[in-house]
Amino acid sequence: MWRSLLFVPILEDRLLRGATRRGADAIVLDLEAAVPPDRKDEARARLAPVISRLSGNDAPVAVRVNRRKDGGERDVAAAVGAGANIIVLPRATPAATARAAALAGQAVLLVPLIEDPRGVIEALAIAEAAPSVAGLGLGVEDYAASMGAPPTPDLLIPAAFQVIQAARAVGCVPLVLPDTIADYRDLQRFEAAAGKARALGATGGFAIHPGQVAVLNRTFAPTPGEQEAARRVVDAAESARRDGRAVANLDGRMIDAPVEARAKSMLAQAKLRDRQ
Repeated sequence: MWRSLLFVPILEDRLLRGATRRGADAIVLDLEAAVPPDRKDEARARLAPVISRLSGNDAPVAVRVNRRKDGGERDVAAAVGAGANIIVLPRATPAATARAAALAGQAVLLVPLIEDPRGVIEALAIAEAAPSVAGLGLGVEDYAASMGAPPTPDLLIPAAFQVIQAARAVGCVPLVLPDTIADYRDLQRFEAAAGKARALGATGGFAIHPGQVAVLNRTFAPTPGEQEAARRVVDAAESARRDGRAVANLDGRMIDAPVEARAKSMLAQAKLRDRQ
């Protein structure tokens, strides 16, 4: 569904003006980390005009709200009232996710961010907390801080895999990168993290800088070579069925139902990207 979700500070006019030109699959207006505590009301008040201005573009508009104790419920109400398509929930728990879903209504999608050890342990319960949960993210910087360790792949890959499995188990989108995203100048490291995430089963991730968007879009999209290989797998499987065989052989490789399903999923993903 989304390869790239770009965080944009709601109070930064210069960044807002360029947000729709960055190629992100979704734009995330940030009411949380990018807004000082004494400007939260100002940020909420800006949602309606900003979302109205951004909504004419193809990318859906998400809002990252604050935690409940910091005005999160007011954020959700303001975001829904302003026409946001998606709510991104920080420090997600099963209860907080269910509560946000009740406040937002089923028409607004939720993407809980898992940002502490308990959240990782409860990832499946968070994903199942409401039918409107469309994706799960891993807040790598907060998670690493709560673990008392630097945000490196050694720490993050086990947590990332657990979050990805939880998302896959309920059919929502895994939005996970198993490395820091804070050093936006190091795009080589960022691309390596995106490649590892894709290998683990993720389908996209968050960006804090426009330069990261192209990396995510490229890494999480099937390459022409992958699409051609997938077409050959599907063709071989269909040919085997016409011959009354349940299993095909392609270049010395057995093609059975799971292999065909994976190839069809890749082709469907490519078709969706072409339409976008």
